[in-house]
Amino acid sequence: MGLNDSSPGAMRNGRGLSDQWAESVVVRPRTTERQITVHKRLVVGFALSIITLIIVTAVAVALSLRFDDCGGQDRSGGRGETGSRGSGRFNGSRGERMGERGDEEVVQPWKNSRLPGSVRPRHYDLRLAVYMDNFTFSGEVSIELECVNATRFIVLHADRLEQKSLKQIPLIPDVDRVSVTAESSAGGRSTNRPGGGVMRIHRHFPYPANQMYVVVLHRELKPMRVYRLNVSFDAAIEDELLGFFRSSYTLQRERRYLAVTQFSPIHARKAFPCFDEPVYKATFSLSLRHDPQYTSLSNMPVESSSPADEDGWVTNHFARTPRMSTYYLAWAVCNFTYRETQTSGGVTVSVQAFH
Repeated sequence: MGLNDSSPGAMRNGRGLSDQWAESVVVRPRTTERQITVHKRLVVGFALSIITLIIVTAVAVALSLRFDDCGGQDRSGGRGETGSRGSGRFNGSRGERMGERGDEEVVQPWKNSRLPGSVRPRHYDLRLAVYMDNFTFSGEVSIELECVNATRFIVLHADRLEQKSLKQIPLIPDVDRVSVTAESSAGGRSTNRPGGGVMRIHRHFPYPANQMYVVVLHRELKPMRVYRLNVSFDAAIEDELLGFFRSSYTLQRERRYLAVTQFSPIHARKAFPCFDEPVYKATFSLSLRHDPQYTSLSNMPVESSSPADEDGWVTNHFARTPRMSTYYLAWAVCNFTYRETQTSGGVTVSVQAFH
């Protein structure tokens, strides 16, 4: 049958082949109003769920921050600026478990065997009083620090040192119970801040597993700024030939004692709190106070000597050292005699020995 066939078989109810083709196309029914309403309700419900989740999260975060603030005030109440929780022996058993601040739980740089490197020393001002009658010594070290990366932690080495207090040489009168002070920028500009740049301490504690001591601040130290930390301490003059130790000899049937240092490779931390890794180089100023029957020696010559005080003791102030690692620092308290001469180049050479 051709396409132009007009027989009744080809034409049915007045419709042609085109009408038959149109009937074969399936036309989808339009979306009804009921379906549209259901879709709108689903979208609205989903949006309300998202908004509710955001509100609940914001409330939870706000409550957790409020709880941390209240907890911090309760812990620091009655403790003063320095945080007496850190008092005790430097190698005590506290400080191994954190949990007071969330970031401390995550960071904990003192659990690494190496110092974190966020701050580095520029100069040590070390003052020691040596008691040869009972083989003990007390001291105070003032460390000038440069901040490299922003941090709330000052981590340094200390081993077998009993802490007396953490206090800071004040930049303004009548301020003598602070631990860390912002002094200036690395370029030497002074920092003018209320309270003389005093940095409030959150807490401080020992971490004996790595022979470290940690100072946690409330606010971060700023990069390229200079700060100062001062630590007072007591310790024994040991007899194990490491750190600051004692030795003896016999002269005319009399036993005599001397106290000397052996800091290499990592034993300066037994004599004073310091950054006891070779990479942390700094200059040192040393003062030794002792009984006048003894003499004191160090890497550098005596720059000045204070006369005997009310106890009859003398204090020798040694010249500032070149920039060097901690294990190069050395001193001795003894009653040796010496011979001295000068080289042709004008260098003074002396030999110390008992006589």
